[in-house]
Amino acid sequence: MTKYILHGGNTGRKTDDNKNFFYEITRGLSDPVKVLCVYYAKEDKSKWQELFENDQENFSSASPQKVLIFEMANDKTIAFVEQIKSADVIYMRGGNSTHILQEYLEKVDDLEKLWSGKVVAGSSAGAIVLSEYYYENNDEVRPYNKGLGILPIKTFCHYTEEQSDKLTKLKEYGENMETIYTIPDEKFFIIER
Repeated sequence: MTKYILHGGNTGRKTDDNKNFFYEITRGLSDPVKVLCVYYAKEDKSKWQELFENDQENFSSASPQKVLIFEMANDKTIAFVEQIKSADVIYMRGGNSTHILQEYLEKVDDLEKLWSGKVVAGSSAGAIVLSEYYYENNDEVRPYNKGLGILPIKTFCHYTEEQSDKLTKLKEYGENMETIYTIPDEKFFIIER
């Protein structure tokens, strides 16, 4: 069974909710825990190292008793596949380029099977790409999109009550789905399947 953790966004904020999110990702896993950090949704690769260092701090402070081994995802598909195989956790941080993240993940054959039994955590863009359909906050031209379809849901990250009109449009977009996750910043949901 794979544990999916979908986060609404803004993991960089130092809050109790975010600390709980990072704790939940490694909870119950045996040491050492190998965490693969994926930054494909950040188009500017020069920012990846800074994000990687920030996320190492986030994980370590949330689970100080854990032995954690971190690796940054390689942008070459063959290497990325090998990294997934050896990881316990795949953590996909958000960014303003959901379509780039989705393109990288679409290159991986049998992705769902490859990370079966692992923890897959995604924040913002990292969460919505897992869905069948989603609302993209950063895309004014095409805000409603089809995701990878790994989870049979619709997802709306960074959700606030003021966006209820956009939620209504997401409900009408694509196939009729029974489950729609509206995830505010710093909040998360767990789906095991």
